[in-house]
Amino acid sequence: MIRTLIALPYEIARLPLAVVDANVARRLPQDSAARATLDRAMGTVDSLAGSLLGNPGIATRGAERLDRSAKLARAARLEEEAAVRREQAAKTAAAGRQEAERKRAAAQTKAAKGLEEADVTEARRKQEATARAKKAAATKKAAADKTAATKKAAATQRKKATTSKAVAKKTAAQKDAKSELEQARETKAAAAEARADADRLEQLAEAKKQERKDG
Repeated sequence: MIRTLIALPYEIARLPLAVVDANVARRLPQDSAARATLDRAMGTVDSLAGSLLGNPGIATRGAERLDRSAKLARAARLEEEAAVRREQAAKTAAAGRQEAERKRAAAQTKAAKGLEEADVTEARRKQEATARAKKAAATKKAAADKTAATKKAAATQRKKATTSKAVAKKTAAQKDAKSELEQARETKAAAAEARADADRLEQLAEAKKQERKDG
């Protein structure tokens, strides 16, 4: 009874704060900075007044108020830390996505460059193969032309040799025929001359014979 009477002036003095507390409780969320400050202030006052007045109820009310305020503050801090971690995680994720996008773009660029280089290499190889084929064909044609020219020259030389041989043979045959004709002519002339000599001898013999008869 005495403790209640002693505490009554405190409760009356505390009434304006209680009204303010009620209004704040209705208007502000539990984790707001203003409500947390008011909770700590009233909890501290109740705890101190309960101790000074020897009133466990007031002291307990203050302790509970302080404990609830501490829990709310801790929850707010944890939520703030969680928000910071979420923000950091979001930044990390964003950075990761950016890095992944950069790597993907770099990979695409590298792949495109690789394809372009492969196309250039393939085109160069085709050009080189075409050049080698043309060179080989030209070399082969030159060799074939040279062989054909050699064969043609040999054939021409053989033809010339054959023609020369035939001409020489014909010339020799003509020369032999002419020589034989001349020999035949000479023989005929000699025969004619021999017959003429024989006729003259015969005439001479006849003349002598006639002379002997006449004498």
